[in-house]
Amino acid sequence: MTSSTLFMYAIKSIALSGICIAYYTLFLKNTLMHQYNRFFLLGTLLLSLFGPLVKFEYWLEPETQVTNITQTISYLNTIQLQPIVEQTDWSMIMISIAAGISILLVSYLALGIYKIYQIKRAHPIQSSQGIEIIETNLENAPFSFMNLLFWKQSIDLFSEQGQKIFQHELAHIRQKHTYDRLFCQLAASLVWFNPFHWLIQKELQNIHEFIADREAIQSGDVQSFAKMLLQTHYGNEFLNPSHSFYYSSLKRRIMLLTTSKNPKFAYLRRVAVLPIAAFALIVSSVQINAQSKKEKKAAKTDFLVSIQPDSTIFSDPKTGKKVFAVATRDMPPPPAPAAAPTPPTPPTPPMNESISAISSPSDIKSIDVKSNSMVISGTRNGKDVTVTVNKPNENISLNGNVTLKPSAGQKNNPLIVIDGKITPEVNLNDINPNNIQSVNVLKGEKATAKYAEKGVNGVVEITTKKP
Repeated sequence: MTSSTLFMYAIKSIALSGICIAYYTLFLKNTLMHQYNRFFLLGTLLLSLFGPLVKFEYWLEPETQVTNITQTISYLNTIQLQPIVEQTDWSMIMISIAAGISILLVSYLALGIYKIYQIKRAHPIQSSQGIEIIETNLENAPFSFMNLLFWKQSIDLFSEQGQKIFQHELAHIRQKHTYDRLFCQLAASLVWFNPFHWLIQKELQNIHEFIADREAIQSGDVQSFAKMLLQTHYGNEFLNPSHSFYYSSLKRRIMLLTTSKNPKFAYLRRVAVLPIAAFALIVSSVQINAQSKKEKKAAKTDFLVSIQPDSTIFSDPKTGKKVFAVATRDMPPPPAPAAAPTPPTPPTPPMNESISAISSPSDIKSIDVKSNSMVISGTRNGKDVTVTVNKPNENISLNGNVTLKPSAGQKNNPLIVIDGKITPEVNLNDINPNNIQSVNVLKGEKATAKYAEKGVNGVVEITTKKP
């Protein structure tokens, strides 16, 4: 448990009990529903103790996906471990203080119970109506604990007032009010920081007195019982006004004794608390998590990482305590993340050396042989067609009446072959383009394989139509 967990528990416990006590004060207090009020306050204690431990989880599916990027650090050999200087753990100090106070209060409660049984062993005991009567000279007697009735010897048990007091204490024993008091005192001792627990304990003692008063006057006179309360309150009788018999407000006790009608809408007052308590429990216990269940199950935090200018600190996620640190001074900067690989260029489909796609000279617009490639532009089936082949160090153009000449500054000309005959010098203007059947360009190994060294610079084969 951390201090933040304890703090949230305290806030929820106080909120739950505060809502219930506010409802009790507005609609249930000073009514004749004593038994209902008794169990209402006990239920409020239970709700404030265990309600904060209940969790209603509501999951929200994330709208966006988070991509985890993992970067490998390859320079760990330069890391230097630094000793961690222990710091004051205020979380544990606060928890220890709270636990220490609870232990002291519980010990005080246990000591009080021990003293009661010491008194029992030190005085004579009589049995009557299933209870043990211990005769004492204690100033705060008579009082009851469990099935023990500690009676004051100076009070005549068989007198009228003695019988009323006896019936009053007997009602406490039969109603088992001791268990209520022990539970309240234990809850207030453990969760002492909830102020409503102490208010509940005091109010529950008042309700016990109201119940016992009603039991004591079932077969007696209400007015005489109220008169006895007034007389003993002003010290005219033998009882000490500070005794638990007069613990509650005298005015409230007499008012409730003389009241015989339940308040209006008594049933509605009883049942209306159920939806209010349920709503308070849900509001204080609901948790909204903006992640999927699968992510929660898969997620596991080993360390909390805090990056400082000269170090990186790893802490325990549960306790917040530092585990170790890594020095980052004089370290090379982390490598930049690798760039996304460039998609490969789609391969260019290989082309045949023979340009037979454009067979009619009238379809040829131009033939350009440049330093790195040859481009033949023309038409086929009414559509523009461009064919590119590699051909270094040449510039050949074929436009209109076929003209072939090298570009300026070039020494190596391709070999011209017309109808299978090598023609070193030819004026293609003499050839009618309509008589040209096809133009075939050879290069590389195909050119040298067919024409040997003459085809080193490439070969342009022109085939004319036969008459």
